[in-house]
Amino acid sequence: MSKMTNQELLEKAIVTTDAIAAQGKLNPAQADKFIDYVFDLTGLSGKVRTVKFRNEQYDIDKINIGKRAAVPKQEAKDPGVRRGITTSKVSLNPKEIMLPVEISDTFLDINLEGASVEDHIMKMFAKQFANDLEELYIDGDILGPAQISDDIYDDGDTTSIVKDTYLGLTDGWLKIARGGNVVDANGTNIGSALFSKMLNAIPEKYKRNKMDMKFFLSSNSEQNYRLAVSNRATAAGDNALNSTSNLTPFGMELVPVPLLSQTPRVTEHVTLTGTTAVQLKFKNIVSASDIVVLTSISGKVSPYTQGAGNDYVMDYTNGTIARDGASTIPSGTTVKISYRSESQILLTHYMNLIVGVGRDIRIEKDRDIYKSVNQYAITAKVSSQIENLEAVVLAKNVGLN
Repeated sequence: MSKMTNQELLEKAIVTTDAIAAQGKLNPAQADKFIDYVFDLTGLSGKVRTVKFRNEQYDIDKINIGKRAAVPKQEAKDPGVRRGITTSKVSLNPKEIMLPVEISDTFLDINLEGASVEDHIMKMFAKQFANDLEELYIDGDILGPAQISDDIYDDGDTTSIVKDTYLGLTDGWLKIARGGNVVDANGTNIGSALFSKMLNAIPEKYKRNKMDMKFFLSSNSEQNYRLAVSNRATAAGDNALNSTSNLTPFGMELVPVPLLSQTPRVTEHVTLTGTTAVQLKFKNIVSASDIVVLTSISGKVSPYTQGAGNDYVMDYTNGTIARDGASTIPSGTTVKISYRSESQILLTHYMNLIVGVGRDIRIEKDRDIYKSVNQYAITAKVSSQIENLEAVVLAKNVGLN
């Protein structure tokens, strides 16, 4: 029997149903191929750093020299000082996730694709698994965003609010990057001036290898910049208009990330006392995107209402929230507010953004004979991190045009 190629392994032994029943826990080689396959689907392959691990926690050791180490040398004389190194580590704390799939016998019998539909569905779910991972790495927030239930679940509705426990598993890059260098665009639209300001915000020692630095932004923001460049009567303008190759402002690649929203969701816990306005982390907030609930949200709840004479008042332009005098929110209450900010852009060395996936991946199949359905589950442990916050810039409040 001839050996299967990597592609055949991916397409048959990993994401089709024939071998799933016998798979269970993937062996290391299969797990590595599955991880590579998932990241090829996200488009992040080669753009960020992928770490594959087996432990419950994976520590990345960092060594730093610090500031200047050289001193003047005098003949036959000890300089009298010694320089050392500083060590630290950044940890990946994996969270377990599962993608459960159920396919009924009735659907398998009447669909147009026949027996092959099950394999087709499994490949679709592998792609969805990739999308869900990308969303977690970008938008994760351990506070747990408040969202309309219909935006998350098939059985949701358009009025009830739930806590997004999936995005609440871990902090994603956008939130982590707030602890690094932050450039407030204050509504300025995307353009070379903003890119230059971001580059200037990075300490000089991280600028030696600019070709390895990348701008990460939403697809819409990238398209806005591409349109502006395409209007130039230059070779760069023609390239922006007629090709799909990534643009390179100041020699650094512009990476559009499909699941990075042009208006990212931000979640904060703030205490509302009296009618005093509280400053939020972002301004120029997308109007009517705010959802305010108690931090102890459980199940489906109704949100507090915004506007004078209601529960709270928002100043979307200046990014503040205040309890209204007629509010049903008791003074001194800490609430959860989720809202949409203007665009956010990341600039860093591509190896600085880390995605971690544990090799203990399980792809399993079972059958519920009473419901007459085939059941599948993909289980994995994942994490995200930024290795060096000093070497990352987050541009916030970037205009949408």
